[in-house]
Amino acid sequence: MPTFRSCLAVTLLPLLAACGGNSESSGAAPPAAEVNCAPGLPALELSGSAATGDAKTYRELPFVVGTGTGRIELSYGWSERLPLPSTPLTATTLDLGLWDEHGYRNAAGFRGWSGSRQGRIDNGQEPVYVEAGRAERGYVPGTIRPGTWYADLGIAAVGPGGADWTVKVECKAAGGTLPASDPVDRNHVARRTAGWYHGDFHMHGYHSNPNAPDDAGFIAQARAAQLDFLMVTEYVTGEHWRRLGAMQRANPDLVVWPGREIITYHGHAMTHGETPGVLEYRHGFEDVTLGAIQKAAKREGALFQVNHPTTFPGPLFANFCRGCAFELEDAIDWAQVDTIEILNGPLITEAGDLGLPIPLPLGIENPFMQTAIDLWERKLSEGYRITGVSGSDSKGVDAEDQRERKGYGSSATAVYATELSRAALTRAIQAGHAYVRTRGVARSPALEFEAHAIDGQSGIFGDTLRVNDTEQVTLRTVVTGGAGQTLRYFRNGRQYRSVAIATDPFVHELVVQRQPEQEGPLGTFWRVETKDDQARTTLGNPVFLKAR
Repeated sequence: MPTFRSCLAVTLLPLLAACGGNSESSGAAPPAAEVNCAPGLPALELSGSAATGDAKTYRELPFVVGTGTGRIELSYGWSERLPLPSTPLTATTLDLGLWDEHGYRNAAGFRGWSGSRQGRIDNGQEPVYVEAGRAERGYVPGTIRPGTWYADLGIAAVGPGGADWTVKVECKAAGGTLPASDPVDRNHVARRTAGWYHGDFHMHGYHSNPNAPDDAGFIAQARAAQLDFLMVTEYVTGEHWRRLGAMQRANPDLVVWPGREIITYHGHAMTHGETPGVLEYRHGFEDVTLGAIQKAAKREGALFQVNHPTTFPGPLFANFCRGCAFELEDAIDWAQVDTIEILNGPLITEAGDLGLPIPLPLGIENPFMQTAIDLWERKLSEGYRITGVSGSDSKGVDAEDQRERKGYGSSATAVYATELSRAALTRAIQAGHAYVRTRGVARSPALEFEAHAIDGQSGIFGDTLRVNDTEQVTLRTVVTGGAGQTLRYFRNGRQYRSVAIATDPFVHELVVQRQPEQEGPLGTFWRVETKDDQARTTLGNPVFLKAR
């Protein structure tokens, strides 16, 4: 790696063989490694430099933990090499994580990830830490065993002049016992009646931000947004899977559904559901791929979601939001994608949301929503049954006067399920029985969308009707709470009809047919949206008309 002055400090010369991609895929420690991190020893300092060509790579920095260690503290920092101040669009960003003696390619070895938000020496932050009985947010408590551990340094983005970095590791004595595991009951049924239930498919919590709310605060914000199922999707870690049982028991009328966001430097994805055997995130490191992560997560029963696929594309935004735009279209199996975010973050965008130092007109529609819809509809045309959903991407730290715009449930996905349970919701989500309420539950219209064929077939969002080329189908739309807005119909991704919503509720019927010459493997797909003077207020999943 010629752009790094040194992979590790001189004290780590016996471990150079374990540095970076030259180590074996098992992440096993080299033989006869000398202990260099133990109580009583000075803190270990590792240093190096990164150039722009090192962006989107990882460095696994080994250190050998000695007996008697009960606490490991990890901190780091970096400095730009150019004298000029950086901007959010040009700044270096490095990420921090930790793997234990099980190895850096073993899910059992994952001990945490904090991205760039914690442990920053240059920002005066306290180190991140792990102990047997407790750990920093984003990290995993557990016994500290002797052996080779790894500080995970992610080179997310590098400024134009390069950067110098330092990682500091200190081993201390400490006691403690790992708390008993208390996961949610995956079979919990919150309500046994069929109906429309609302969720936010991208909610970060306690482990994703140093100031994120505790369980009570998380629930309070979710209830204020009128959410029924809570997708607790922390960054990278699965530590919350062990401890959300109490939250579920205290809120039996809700479904608590843990997952995690897979942060790669080439695109972000989500798994909804616990995947203890899958905690990888480093696409492009050694032979790690998001496709392999997806396959393993699906084997463990999780839903797989593509997040904000067209948000903050490079090169302009490459340093501002590392890996946010999805560049891995050819690396995953789209037939195994359950959901895609067609709206991520606030519907109404302000200048600060984009990291731009220039003023923008207040109240513009999220500029990345239409491009996400375009990608989604292209995948539908290619034959992939993927359900469009929304996610706030909130960390729960939004000011109270900003929560309607960008907090939990600032947009919500309505799902029609036979009951409020994880199993029923999974079936409904995979069936596409859903639509997005872009301004949240309280401030968006409610939609009903049905298709009726002459022979008695009928369906709602996501359903398929089998019809011949000349058979007519009646689309029936009911909009409640949308008076003064516009109802729009789309056929195969193109706007077909626009109708003023004159009453509340508003009922409209449209007689349609298939369009065989322009349809893909799923048939001709029809969907609806509503729009006010500022932005779209609902986004419907399509119904499909397919040849008999």
